[in-house]
Amino acid sequence: MNFRYKLMRFMSGRYGVDQMFYVLFALSILLAFINIFVRSFILQLVVYAIVAYATFRMFSRNIDARRRENKAIKNLALFLHNKRSIRRQRKLDYNHVYKKCPSCRAVLRLPRRKGKHTTICPKCNKKFKVYVFKA
Repeated sequence: MNFRYKLMRFMSGRYGVDQMFYVLFALSILLAFINIFVRSFILQLVVYAIVAYATFRMFSRNIDARRRENKAIKNLALFLHNKRSIRRQRKLDYNHVYKKCPSCRAVLRLPRRKGKHTTICPKCNKKFKVYVFKA
């Protein structure tokens, strides 16, 4: 039997490599690079622990738990990506100003007109005053 077949039989029923493995491995490489300059024994132990955990996840037979962990990391990455894209969109939007409703905390997109204005929140139908500084 060749090595590839033996490896395939060994990995049968195990979780394998996923996105969280890559994140953990990249984090361990980053911390190891930082440790080159810091020279901390504790940081080196953290790097070893992260690599050990990534390896444990790769060889684990508890596939449902590993999928839940990977899904949590994917949801966190998606959340951060969406927040970043919303901030970028708001920064590029010169014609509008974004204000929060004081009662329901909904974010409203209002036209950028200098001065005091009264607006109605479409979510809770409360009137409140908005002051826009720049035109």
